[in-house]
Parts: sequence; C-alpha cells; structure tokens
Amino acid sequence: MSKLCLGTVQFGMKYGVNNALGRQPDKEECYEIIEKALNSGISCFDTASAYGTAESLLGEFSWGRLTPHIISKLSPECPNDDKAVAMKIRKSLQRLSLTKLYGYMLHRGADMQKDAVMAGMVAAKEQGLVEKIGVSIYEPEEALQAVDDNRVDIIQIPYNVLDKRLDKAGFFVKAKKNNKEIYARSSFLQGLLLMKPDEAEKRVPQSGRFIAEFQTIAKAQGYTPTEAAMLYSLCNEGIDYVVFGVETLGQLVMNLSIQKKVDGFSSCYKDFRRFFLDVPREIIVPSLWR
Repeated sequence: MSKLCLGTVQFGMKYGVNNALGRQPDKEECYEIIEKALNSGISCFDTASAYGTAESLLGEFSWGRLTPHIISKLSPECPNDDKAVAMKIRKSLQRLSLTKLYGYMLHRGADMQKDAVMAGMVAAKEQGLVEKIGVSIYEPEEALQAVDDNRVDIIQIPYNVLDKRLDKAGFFVKAKKNNKEIYARSSFLQGLLLMKPDEAEKRVPQSGRFIAEFQTIAKAQGYTPTEAAMLYSLCNEGIDYVVFGVETLGQLVMNLSIQKKVDGFSSCYKDFRRFFLDVPREIIVPSLWR
C-alpha cells in the first residue's frame, strides 16, 4: 500500500503559488493522472465540495472493480444543523456516484464546537454513509482538541519541513496512542519550498532565507527541493498518508519515484529535524500570505 494520497483540489480549480500549467488540468489530463495513480498503488483520494468541480470529475471516472478510499469534506459554510450536514453528505455522494465514503471531514476545526454539526457527522457514520469521520485542522490547538475527541477518526494536518508546531506540541505521539488516522498535506507549502529563494521572498516576505537554507541542506545531502520536501513528510512515522496534488502526469511520475527513496533519507531527515524550529507564522500559514 502506498503512503501517498492524491489530493484533487487542482482538478477542480487553479491552485497554489507555483502552478506548473498556469491553469487547472482538463478532464482527460485528470483521468490520465488518476489511472496512473491507481496502477502505481495509490488507493486514497482526497477531495471536497469546496474544490470546484473536483467531486463531479471523480464521480464521472470509471473505477471499474476498484474500490478506492475517497475522503471528502463538509463545506465551510454549512449551518449548525444535523439535517444540513446529512444533506451535504448525500450531495457529495451523489456527485461522486458513491453510496458510501471512506472518510468525511469537517473542513475547519472550529466546526468541532458545533454540537449539531458533530451530531450530523456521527449520525452519518452510524447510518453507513461514511466509514470514518474527521477534521481538517490549521492550528496546533485544533489538532490537540481533535486528538482527544473520541468521535474523530481522521485528522488532516498541515505539515512540512518549516512547520514544527505539531512536533513540539507532542501531537504525533498522542495521535498514535489514541488510534487516529493522520493525513498530512502541504508538504511543499503550496509550492513555496520549490521556488528560488529570491522569488519566494517576493511572494512571502521573510521566507527567502528559510527557503535558501532548506534547499542548501537538501542539495548537500544529494536531494532536490521536491524530493526533500516530500520525503520529510513520508519519513514521519506518525503520518499515515501524505496528501499531495499534481497538475500534470509528469509531476505524478516524479512523486511516485520520490517515494522509493524513503529508506535512504534518514540522515537528511535528522538534519532537517534540527533546523527551522521557530519559523514565523506569517510564512508557514498560507492564509496569512498577502
């Protein structure tokens, strides 16, 4: 089983600061990517109703006898109403042409505080509409709350070489103890880690020196920025799946080849663990980028 989970936000909208195509891929390109992913052992796909046309595109794909694990998310604007949650789930199932989802997550951690929303999520699981329920978080405080919530099966986290907040909070140890399934997204920090330092600095002020240091360490160990960024997440034993997105088949092939280099990455991984302990939030939280 691959530890990679193919994210589909790029299939439904233009996304990221380092978009290779300058547009979202068309349907034929997306289906070619999906077929290659399946044939390469990837069985997990991450989507959401908020990802433009992504759910509908997946729903029109001919899966044949394959039974992939598809995870979708509740739209952020859903009201605090269990019936509204049920309606949202059924609409996602309809768009995806499924009778059951492997996972269904809250799109934001704040919704864990909404009793009716959580009741709707739990009811969907009890009714067999979803196998597991979870939450996509953005802050360490939300992650720690989710890890203590026995209703939550899956937690999706932002995680990359510059973001050590969850490591310092002891999240991964606690998540494993509480049998949570952990999905890590943003290994490339929306493409920022792959940019030239001066370009990164223009896009996100103060980031240039961190990007330069990251790329220098990677190069010294014989890795490209893309390889080092993804392998860092793949090497974390507390992460079950690394969610990644692509715009082209070539990018997928490259990421599949990177996965094969995990066993030799331990020395570089240890180096990265010693650095980037206090990177400003303005750099590691994309919603703060201007």
